[in-house]
Amino acid sequence: MESGDALDPVRESRGPGSVLPPAPPPAVGWSAAEPESPAAAGPAAPPSRPASLRAPIAGHPSVGPVGLCIVGCGRFAMFHARAARRLRPRVALSFASREASRAEACRRRFGGTAAFGSYEAAAEDPRVHALVVCTPHHLHLEHVRLAARHGKAVLLEKPIARTVVEADELLRVARGAGILLLVGENFHFMPAFAAARALLRRGAIGRVRQVLVAARGYRRPTGWRCRREETGGGLLIDGGVHWIHLLRDWGGAIATVSALAPPRLFPEAEGEDTVFLLARFESGAVGLLANSLATPRLPRWQWSWVSGDGGSLGVDSLGRTLWLRARGDSRFRIFLRDRRGLAAQLTEFVAALQEGRPPLLPAESTREDLAVVRAAYRSLETGQPVRVADAS
Repeated sequence: MESGDALDPVRESRGPGSVLPPAPPPAVGWSAAEPESPAAAGPAAPPSRPASLRAPIAGHPSVGPVGLCIVGCGRFAMFHARAARRLRPRVALSFASREASRAEACRRRFGGTAAFGSYEAAAEDPRVHALVVCTPHHLHLEHVRLAARHGKAVLLEKPIARTVVEADELLRVARGAGILLLVGENFHFMPAFAAARALLRRGAIGRVRQVLVAARGYRRPTGWRCRREETGGGLLIDGGVHWIHLLRDWGGAIATVSALAPPRLFPEAEGEDTVFLLARFESGAVGLLANSLATPRLPRWQWSWVSGDGGSLGVDSLGRTLWLRARGDSRFRIFLRDRRGLAAQLTEFVAALQEGRPPLLPAESTREDLAVVRAAYRSLETGQPVRVADAS
C-alpha cells in the first residue's frame, strides 16, 4: 500500500519490547536505527535465520549496486524514491506502473535507470533484484507471488495482508521461494521510536505498566481506501497498524483487546474512521490506543507515553522529540533526520539482501501486528474482548 496516504491522521508520524527485569520479553525485532548493539541492549536476541535464507538469496548481486524497482507509483512511493536516492551508488533505482508514462515520469524525476509499463516486466528484468511494493492491500499477496516466481526480494508496504490467513499464505510463498521479505513498518526504524526502544531495553523506566498512544487528526479517505474489500477494513488496518506496532514495541505481546468505534463521519468510507482500543499485554500491563482520521481541529502536536514503575517516556506523534522522566535520569531529545525512518528501513533491506540474511525486523512480527488488528475488528463486531491468538 502507499502508506503515506494514511501514515497517520496528522500527515506524518514515525519499533515489542518492554524491559521487565530481570528477564525482558523478546522485542519485535532489531532495528538498524538502534544506537546500541544487540549485546549491549540486553538479553533479547536477533531472530534466527530461516532455513530458506541460509543460502544466498536468489538474484542478489555479489558486487555492484542493488537493482531496486518501486512497484506502484502513488504518493508514498515518492517517499521511498527519495530514500533510495540517498543510498546511491549502492542502489540502481527503477519504477513500474500500469501506466508506462507514469513510470517514465518517476524515472526522470528521480534519475532512475529504467521504467516499466507493467509489474511483470519489472519482475522479469535481470537488472532488478528487488521490488519495493507500494500497491493496495488486496494486491500484496499477488505481488509477492510475482516476486517469488522470479526470485526477487520484496520490501512490502504495510500491512502485510488483509487477514491473518492471507498473511500466513504470503509468508509461506516467500519462504518457499527463499526470497527476502521485509514488511515496510517504518515506525520500527524511526529514530525517535528506535531510541525509545533502546531506553526501554535498558530498563530506563523499570517494569512497563501502562502504554497510552494517541494519534488523532482529520483526513478524508479517498479511492480504494474507502472500500473494505480492498483495504481489509478501515483506519486501523491502514494507518492504525503503525500504532499497533508501537503498542507491541513498548508493551510486548498483546493477549486480549477490546475495541469501540463511534458512527462514521465519512459516509463514502465503508470502514471505521476512529477506533479506541484497550489492550491487555501478556505481561499484565495495559495499553490504550486512540486513533482517528475524523477528529477535526486538533493540534498537530500529540504525545504517546509508556510508563513503568520507575518513570515515564514520551514521544510526540511526528517523531520529532523524546522526553524521558525517570528516577535519576531526565532527558529531552530532538530528531531532525530521517524522521519517517524510510532511509534506515531501506538501508537494512539492502544490507540484508547483499549479505544473504533475514531482515532485522522479521515479517512474522508484522503478522502479529495484523493479528491484533483483526482481533480488534472482531471485538468491534461482538462488543466483547477478543484473544489475539484467536484472530483470523
